[in-house]
Amino acid sequence: MTNGDDVVMITIRKRPWWFWALAELWLLLEVLLVQTALASARESEYRAAAISWIAAAILAAAGVFGWLRRRDSRKPIEANERS
Repeated sequence: MTNGDDVVMITIRKRPWWFWALAELWLLLEVLLVQTALASARESEYRAAAISWIAAAILAAAGVFGWLRRRDSRKPIEANERS
């Protein structure tokens, strides 16, 4: 028998519907910005391509930052910290 100190509790949290809607919108915007940048570069519109690449990079950085922030805020609770 165990004394309960080595028990690990796993909690499964579902994300709300709006989180998935925002994630899909983020992915759609990323695809559209990259597509616009590639098309602009192909048509030799380098200023428009640069603006699209910068916007895509900023949006990607914001998405990574948000993911890291959300991941760090969801630390597991140790068995001894629960009361």
